Amino acid sequence: MKNITFSDRTILIYRIIFAGLSWFTIITGALINSISTGLPLLWLVSFKYYTMQTNLIVTIWFTLAIGWHNKPESLEKIMGPLKGAFTLYITTTFIFFAILLQMFYQPTGWAAFNNLILHYITPIAFIIDWILTETKQRYKWRYFQYWIIYPICYLVFSFVLGTFTGDYLYGFLDINRVGIIGYVLIICFLLGVGSGLGCLYIIVNRKRIQS
Repeated sequence: MKNITFSDRTILIYRIIFAGLSWFTIITGALINSISTGLPLLWLVSFKYYTMQTNLIVTIWFTLAIGWHNKPESLEKIMGPLKGAFTLYITTTFIFFAILLQMFYQPTGWAAFNNLILHYITPIAFIIDWILTETKQRYKWRYFQYWIIYPICYLVFSFVLGTFTGDYLYGFLDINRVGIIGYVLIICFLLGVGSGLGCLYIIVNRKRIQS
C-alpha cells in the first residue's frame, strides 16, 4: 500500500486548523453552558461522556504534536501505539454515533455545530492525520490488548454509574430499557466492532510498513 506524503509544514498547518477548531468548540461550549446555567463548573459533567473524553484526548494530542513539531524525539513518544489507540477511540466515537445515535439526535443552533465538530469533523480529521503520518513504526499485535483497556473500563464505568444513579450515559447502555439479553448483545456488538477496527488499523499499518 503506497504511502501518501505531505510536507512537514502542510501537516503542521493541518493540525493547527483542527486543533484550533476543536478547542474552540470545547471552550465555547463550556462558556455557553456556564452562562446559560449560571454554574461555571457544570460543563465538566459533560466529560463523563465517551464523545467528550475521546475528543479531548485527540485535541490534546494535536496540541502536543504542534508544540513538538520541531522536536522529533518528543513527537516520537506520542506516535506509534499511542496514536493508534487514540485513533481507534475517536473512530468508535464517529462510527457508534452514526450507527446508534444519529437518528435520535437532531440538534439545532449551537448544539448542531457542536455535534458536527465532535462527532464528525474532529474524528475524520484525526483519522486522516493517522493515514498521512503514521508510517514509520510497525505495530505489533500485542498493542491491541492495551488499546482495549480504556473502552472496557468505560463500559464498566457506565454500568456502575447507571446502577447507583440510574444514569447509564447512553440509552443503548441502559440495562433497564434494553433488558439483560439486549444489554449483553449490545456490549458484545460494541466490543466486537471496536476489536475489528483495532485489528484493521494494525493490519493496515503492518501492510504499509513491511519489516
